[in-house]
Amino acid sequence: MRARSRVALGVGVVLLAVVAADLPLSYHSAGSLRQAQQALTRQLAQDQRQGLAPASASKLRSELAAVDVAQWWSPSFLFLGQSRRIADIRLAAGRDWAKAIAVARTKAATFLTSYQKFLDVNSAWINAPSQDPQKSWSVQLAAASTPGALESLVAEIQVKLTQEQAQVQAAQSKAAASVTLAKAPGGLLQEAGQLEAIAKSDGLSQLQVPQEAAALQQALSAGQPASTQAATLTDQLTQLRAEIGLNDQLVQQSHSVMELVDQAAAEQTPNSSSYLASYQGAKAALTAAQTAQQLAVVEQTLNSVQQVAQQSLAADPCGHTTISGKSILISLSLQEMVFYDNGCEVQATPVTTGRPLLRTPTGTFSIFDKQSPYVFISPWPPGSPFWYPTSPVNFVMEFAQGGYYIHDAPWEPTGEYGPGSQNIIPAASHGCVQTPGAVMAWAYSWTPMGTPVVIVN
Repeated sequence: MRARSRVALGVGVVLLAVVAADLPLSYHSAGSLRQAQQALTRQLAQDQRQGLAPASASKLRSELAAVDVAQWWSPSFLFLGQSRRIADIRLAAGRDWAKAIAVARTKAATFLTSYQKFLDVNSAWINAPSQDPQKSWSVQLAAASTPGALESLVAEIQVKLTQEQAQVQAAQSKAAASVTLAKAPGGLLQEAGQLEAIAKSDGLSQLQVPQEAAALQQALSAGQPASTQAATLTDQLTQLRAEIGLNDQLVQQSHSVMELVDQAAAEQTPNSSSYLASYQGAKAALTAAQTAQQLAVVEQTLNSVQQVAQQSLAADPCGHTTISGKSILISLSLQEMVFYDNGCEVQATPVTTGRPLLRTPTGTFSIFDKQSPYVFISPWPPGSPFWYPTSPVNFVMEFAQGGYYIHDAPWEPTGEYGPGSQNIIPAASHGCVQTPGAVMAWAYSWTPMGTPVVIVN
């Protein structure tokens, strides 16, 4: 019995010594973990101030607060891996931060593109100095490193766009007032002829404008009072102007929606094929529409497709299966180019690739040469169907031997990029990937040498 007691006593002494030896280490670990917890709490507060969504920051803070670093003597502290929990929360915070930046960058790029399109359409109504901010916005977009900075850029673009819209509206109203003041019976007939020609070229109904214009002309030729005929024609012209204006608006919107659905299809977001089919149906209906009522139906469809496509892209900015790091994906069938960074989409644009007989090659390539500016000189002699005049451009990035480049194309209007443009002669390229100028300026600075370029049909 005494021997057994001595053995038990010895074991107890050893265990007590082990625990005693480990207590300072446990206390030191608890202090280190507490410091890590406090540092991460401060980092989350800073991230929220710089644009991290409050809901995301709050969730991470709750998880961090649940980590027990005070009870160093408890079994949970010794065995439940509190250090690992803090490390996991830190990784989650990094992922949320990267996602917030990607979403904000996409939003800012979309607003910048929208502003450029607005200027392209309304440049005749805007004073030239108003376009100066564009020169710095692309640089700010590329340099912004926080969601807050990107949201500030969006707000700046929105304010400028609102100002420009007001300027355009005022200029157009002034022009419309001038037309109204100049409306004599002869002026009405001239305007009627112009609007008839526009409606006819757009495939639209001319309403009763031809008949009412003929009635006014007959009254004037006979020297009869023509106030009634003038009033009736004025009413018809008002309706025809509205019809033509709505058609023009929908043509512009159709191109914007095309860019969204093509981007969604290129990124293979959920239900992107249905958005693309709905858009193609709306585009066909727009071509066939002749009346204001038919145009209104097209407008409803385009608005619906635009909304769901925007929501789809906003909900799926990251997690795409891409080459690690920065990479560029080009879809020839969609005529769409998407820029990725570790599976997160950072920019997308419609493009124009190689024409028939000179198609852009498919496969996986990489950027091996960049030059700015650059001058293209035709390798085909004059008289060849492929010859082109000497063409200077601002930026080129070569991705395949034989002179295959991603480059800007000052000769191609912004509205011509996208599906089908590869078959339009002479706008289509000779195998290169032609890119809108604003996007190309950004891409040139964003893309390092060696960046993979994946081209698919």
